Amino acid sequence: MKIQDRLACGGAGADVAALLLLLIAMAVFPVFIAGCAAERVAQKMDGSASSPIAHMPPNVHHVQTHEEMFSSREIHAEEDFRKFDQPDEAANFFLQQRLAPGASELPLEHLVAEAKKLRERQAQRAALRGASSSGDIDQWQELGPGNIGGRTRTIVIDPTAPDTMYAAGVNGGIWKSFDAGATWTPLDDFLPNLAVSALTMDPTNTNILYAGTGEGVFPGTSSPRGMGIFKSVDAGATWNLLDGTVNVTPANAFQYVHKVVISPNDSDRIYAGTRTGVWRSLDGGVSWSVVLSNPRFIGGFPSTNGCDVGCIDLVLRSDSNPDILFAAFGSFENDGLYRSLDGGDTWVEFVTGTNQGRMSLAIAPSNNDVIYISMADNGTGGAVGQLVNIFRSIDGGDTYEGRVDFQSLVGPWLLSNLALATGCIPAPVYSQGWHDNAIAVDPVDPDSVWVGGIDLFRSDDGGQTFGITGYWFADQTSLIPNEKYLHADQHFVVFHPDYDGVANQTMYVGDDGGVFRTPNARAATSQEDCPHVGAGALPAIEWIDVNNGYGVTQFYHGDSAKETSAFAGGTQDNGTNQVLAVGAPNSWSRIFGGDGGYVAIDPFNAQTMYVEIQFFPEIRKSIDGGLTFTLAVDGITDTDGLFITPFAMDQNDPQVLWTGGRRPWRTMNGAASWETAGPDFLGAATISAFGISPTDGNDVYLGFNNGFVARSTNALSASPTWTVSSSGLLIGGWVSSVNVDPVNPEIAYCTYSNFNVPHVFRTTNGGATWASIDGFGAGALPDIPAHWIEVRPTNSNQLYLATELGVFASDDAGATWNPASPNLPTTVVESLDFKDNNTLVAFTHGRGAFLASLAGCVGDLNGDGFVGSADQALLLGQWGGSSGTGDINGDGNVGSADLAMLLGGWGACP
Repeated sequence: MKIQDRLACGGAGADVAALLLLLIAMAVFPVFIAGCAAERVAQKMDGSASSPIAHMPPNVHHVQTHEEMFSSREIHAEEDFRKFDQPDEAANFFLQQRLAPGASELPLEHLVAEAKKLRERQAQRAALRGASSSGDIDQWQELGPGNIGGRTRTIVIDPTAPDTMYAAGVNGGIWKSFDAGATWTPLDDFLPNLAVSALTMDPTNTNILYAGTGEGVFPGTSSPRGMGIFKSVDAGATWNLLDGTVNVTPANAFQYVHKVVISPNDSDRIYAGTRTGVWRSLDGGVSWSVVLSNPRFIGGFPSTNGCDVGCIDLVLRSDSNPDILFAAFGSFENDGLYRSLDGGDTWVEFVTGTNQGRMSLAIAPSNNDVIYISMADNGTGGAVGQLVNIFRSIDGGDTYEGRVDFQSLVGPWLLSNLALATGCIPAPVYSQGWHDNAIAVDPVDPDSVWVGGIDLFRSDDGGQTFGITGYWFADQTSLIPNEKYLHADQHFVVFHPDYDGVANQTMYVGDDGGVFRTPNARAATSQEDCPHVGAGALPAIEWIDVNNGYGVTQFYHGDSAKETSAFAGGTQDNGTNQVLAVGAPNSWSRIFGGDGGYVAIDPFNAQTMYVEIQFFPEIRKSIDGGLTFTLAVDGITDTDGLFITPFAMDQNDPQVLWTGGRRPWRTMNGAASWETAGPDFLGAATISAFGISPTDGNDVYLGFNNGFVARSTNALSASPTWTVSSSGLLIGGWVSSVNVDPVNPEIAYCTYSNFNVPHVFRTTNGGATWASIDGFGAGALPDIPAHWIEVRPTNSNQLYLATELGVFASDDAGATWNPASPNLPTTVVESLDFKDNNTLVAFTHGRGAFLASLAGCVGDLNGDGFVGSADQALLLGQWGGSSGTGDINGDGNVGSADLAMLLGGWGACP
């Protein structure tokens, strides 16, 4: 029996309630939820007696079409408007690359076990006195970005020391600041590979924190899953996985933890909102039991109606004993709002309507009887993720009123981007209330409520009218000051512990751009939806980016300039970013928007570079170092590329680039025009990797997302011919990279990013046959996805592999492998790039970029792989100096000792 089957409230009371709801429905607005709480009665969340749908009010303010509004305004937006991110597409792309054959979810328990083995292996290797570093890598230097940020769903502030803060980046781990966000430090590095969506602090002991893992807002298995709840008892220095959230029935009970809250009456009493339901611990997280189950995943009583994402939010009154909880279930399908008056022992359901999607909850700190709900549509009443209404209760959750004035400019678009919705920028209206749906109430004013979707808004009249507080596209125009810029996709709002609305108005926001702070949260909002023209007053609220050192950026790919210190990479939801110096991690700048993808920098002229955004074809070209870009896809007629489509530049001739979906496309004139360079010869398979021979641009390898590899030896001809390889390869796997030997194009390598398969393959006969080189025994690679392989330009025996857990290297052409990540976080490394013969750059998906200076051949001063007369000339040119490349032994003097070392290494480097 489900909960609603035993919650009927009969008699005249029910008839009166139904009549009242019908009368309200006839008036359309406002809308009420009525709850017969004492008798645990389920009522409808809108005014319809015949249907539970909470109808979307008409968008009556939308007087003009987008085209009409655009034509009537002087718009200064960029020619190519930066696309919204696609978080669901990004999550699915991430998943599909990694799934083991036949699997539907990632084996995170296996990954964490491999991470533990890896740490032990690194420790053992470090303990071997005199052991050489694998791949000649002794350490990694952080490149950043520390100032770009990344998706942040939770922030915690120490109430006893408000300058101490914690934040968690999805795939970036947990970070701590001791100076109110001015600088950040990563905590235990075993967590970066897990999506951390919930953090909470014990109110009686601020050294105790809980971290819930899994980002379950996405539908089905495309959600980045977690492993349970971690606990720290030493202020975040170390974290331990709570066994009660792992060894539990069902086994998937804590794979997606959306919220963790602690009872104000007993700090050992903890509640967790998960995909499988609401769980409770009475012993500080040691053991757990379900108190409200989601029948889609777990049996039990009481239960909800059942939904895919489960309990998406959970809040707790701070003024009651026993605990009073509210739990919101549902997103892409409706489920309901549930309340417990007895600490989770029993529950009452509030039926929320067939179009009820994700709901976010907030209780007013100054008056716990005031409760707000931000409800998104599940797609049956309006667009998926679009606002249904902001509901408010002033009686502790017994009844709810729909508050939003849909006649207002802002009203319907609280979960959308205002400028697009009102026609300021001519682009499709896009709502993301299923992904980013934040709500919070001012600590001292129950009528002041903040709501965030793509943009962030504030109401000062209890949710009836709203004003915008900042602009996501501020980086597109000089008309908007930087202090008005607030990154898109709002996930979390938290106030300073000493907030009083007057002397202290500090508030923090977590979004897809990291962490932002405002010192004047009570300042005026704005009704200006089109700030490009400056027609109205901008909000007086100021925003400060506090991502200094918060290195949680998720790169998909990166490249480095060969002649300058420029590094650039494409990132998830943070565009393409660039830095122009080593040792400047907080000086990165965004040079293009959207979901950034592959990057290519001209090796002979760093002013020329190519970037892309999600989907295909979306390549842009810059000839001024990234200051401006133009669309560079002329001639491409296909649209069948991957979400992040690979493209590659011929390093010998940067006028030649390759890209493609099901068939390859080639440009030989710097993207002035493109042409097909081969047929659709593998059917539904899509190109996932390119490998161009460093010695001959005619030799090109293609990798596909079904495991096949193809090669052409006349790739620059008018009609290239291709030979498909399958012998020895992993058919059905995902080829994540292809790299060609720097001397012999008959030798090539490809990698697979799936779990539970061999991960590195080599051919020595131009692709006729391939063989796995994962190694054996102590020198074997772990079973983790491999994303990229590089061959050292001066030594074909040295291979470098980007994996799900850092970088591995082989000094014997793949016979044995060892970890080459002595101080690199155990995180996903997506791509590698040799800036020069002795400098390797790693781009990670969650922890930014890192650089390693490889130990070179002693005496090889010019890095050509040979110690000879050219090196001797360099040394003699510096003779008698105190520094320079000629000081081989590092004694501060270029002299005979250095010459002796050079002569001792005369000849080819090993």
